[in-house]
Amino acid sequence: MVFHEVRDVRDKKKLIKEALRVVKKGGWFVFQDLFLWKQVYGEVDDLLEKIRGWGIETVELVDTSASDFIPQALKLPFMLGTVGILYGRK
Repeated sequence: MVFHEVRDVRDKKKLIKEALRVVKKGGWFVFQDLFLWKQVYGEVDDLLEKIRGWGIETVELVDTSASDFIPQALKLPFMLGTVGILYGRK
């Protein structure tokens, strides 16, 4: 939950790319941030395609607003409704 807070980098995809740079080939990663906030990250499918284009073997996004493990009251946009869990393998 830190990428969206970095003020001096407009394109938050650059932060993801830098974080992935330090992951060893074959290593796993998990990031949690406001990945469903379109104003910050754009469309989810475009984000995942971009990440795959960087040579990442697998990448998936868990939409926490559609997940059973998040209570309904927390799924509102100003709570956890725009939070996603990005995970995969380099």
